Amino acid sequence: MTNKMRKLPLLGVALALTVLATAAIKAQLAPSHLPDPLYTKSATFEDGDWKWADSKKGTVKGTVSFSTRRPQQPIVVYLVKLGTDEKAGEQGLYDVPDMIEVSQQGGKFEPSFAVLVRKQKVKFLNDEEKEISHNVYFLGDIEADLGIFDQGESREHDFEEAGEVSVHCSIHKRMDAKFYVAPNPAFAVLEADASSFEIKDVPAGKYKLHTWQKQKRFKDFETTVEVTDAGTTDVTVEMAR
Repeated sequence: MTNKMRKLPLLGVALALTVLATAAIKAQLAPSHLPDPLYTKSATFEDGDWKWADSKKGTVKGTVSFSTRRPQQPIVVYLVKLGTDEKAGEQGLYDVPDMIEVSQQGGKFEPSFAVLVRKQKVKFLNDEEKEISHNVYFLGDIEADLGIFDQGESREHDFEEAGEVSVHCSIHKRMDAKFYVAPNPAFAVLEADASSFEIKDVPAGKYKLHTWQKQKRFKDFETTVEVTDAGTTDVTVEMAR
């Protein structure tokens, strides 16, 4: 047997070991793909059969005060329709906002922050100019993994429940975004320097007003408000440590 013939089995073994090692590395790096979203801590709401479009409506407006300097981060004020037992009731049937598109170009999510409405759809675009793959997975109140997709591909997701969603890419550790999914369209976003809000076209009835902070520095505030037909309900929101 020649030296050349002896080397062939050795080359085969080396190639096999390389393939196995590569597969092991990929297995360690790959996320655990969840075929369906897990609503680990999300709030479940019933729609009922009443329609926002047919309801008499009013307005909720107010001011927000802070016990100390607030971070330059958005705060969301949102309403939850209450039932006769003073607990979360039927939120009604409403027109779901259009699907939003989230870019991943340049290795970042854009927009990196958004407030969605329950049942709204998001489309994640791998619109990189180069051949770069991305992944999208969620942590927080809603957990899911949309898998890895290549340049030019996209993934869509329906956010069926309300709650906080942290968005990440398992391939690029510094890619992240934050969403809040509101239970219905009655919400307002206070940008970093805003101290007042107004929520229009709210169906008449009793609600629980809540706050959500992108960067949690204060205790979240809640109070009960009554919305009347063509009326304006004034609220003072106090954010304390």
